[in-house]
Amino acid sequence: MRITVLINYDAPALLALAYLQTALSDHEVRVFYTQHNAKPTLPPMLADLGKFDAQLTQQAAAVVSALKPEKLNDINGADFQRYQQSKPDLVISIRHMRILHEAAITVPRLGVINLHSGPLPAYQGVMASFWALSNQEEVLGTTLHYIENSAIDQGAIIARSQTPARYDQSYLWNVFNIYAAGCANIVSAVTQLSQGKPLAAQAQEAGGAYYSFPDQAALTAFQLPLFNTSDALTDFLPSASF
Repeated sequence: MRITVLINYDAPALLALAYLQTALSDHEVRVFYTQHNAKPTLPPMLADLGKFDAQLTQQAAAVVSALKPEKLNDINGADFQRYQQSKPDLVISIRHMRILHEAAITVPRLGVINLHSGPLPAYQGVMASFWALSNQEEVLGTTLHYIENSAIDQGAIIARSQTPARYDQSYLWNVFNIYAAGCANIVSAVTQLSQGKPLAAQAQEAGGAYYSFPDQAALTAFQLPLFNTSDALTDFLPSASF
């Protein structure tokens, strides 16, 4: 199959791509990433997290360099033709920072699947693991679902994963920790589709909540460090050379 992967240029997304690269090696893969040129004004704690993430991103980029990720920020506009020319049978989205419009969604014949870093419909939006940890959830997780339209985190669910929350670790460590199981669900979906078998997906239940970036009050009330300087990608890919 021809597979186009849409990611954000951050450490968790590149970690997920590293989990997938061997499984996708039998396919024709094109990787596009989003990267903000102008950084929004963030609370200092989130800004510090971003700086630490950037250090790990440089390490993770080396692991997936063979996939030759390409910057593509405007998938619905100026960059649409380049995306379309990848001629994907399937699109996989992971932490991609653009809402796909109908034209982009209809390009792949097998659809667009997205790995959301939280259980749906309970935790829609951004930083789902942060909010789940804030709510003292015992289990974190991911949701693999179809992107059917421009509604955020609303498509039919293909698979879920569950990972125990670790309150002796940082927020970032917990984010890294959910992607092995989530990517295993992507691999299963790709295998099934490559064999000509449709995915069994179920419409989401009503309800849940949409979360945005935490403000200073939510960050101050958070019980865990956002990151520890000891957080390392080698803990999650021990065989990789970072």
